[in-house]
Amino acid sequence: MEAELSSLGLGIDAVVYFKVSEREILRRLTGRRICKNCGALYHVVYKPPAVEGVCDQCGGELYQRSDDSENTVRRRMEVYLAQTAPLISYYRSRGILWEVNGEQSPDRVYEHLKEVLGLDND
Repeated sequence: MEAELSSLGLGIDAVVYFKVSEREILRRLTGRRICKNCGALYHVVYKPPAVEGVCDQCGGELYQRSDDSENTVRRRMEVYLAQTAPLISYYRSRGILWEVNGEQSPDRVYEHLKEVLGLDND
């Protein structure tokens, strides 16, 4: 991919790595729920519905996607570790890897991302 970009006169200036532990990834993905009717998103810990299993917006049934099951998430993480994780050290060695702590609140992750990229915090 990088060679293809170079041949087009393009390059990679920065790579952002959102660092999140396996435990937190499991908690986030296995806790996700979706409304079958309207598609509203919930999380059993971070954004639970008022009534368990029932959408606050339309009263529809909430479900867990099959790819959010613990076994599937663990398999996806194995593939990530084998195929994608090696790029972290590669880009770090080139001095273009910018690491962001992805275990913080979404607002704090966004602020940290802006800090890492040197963007104005206004």
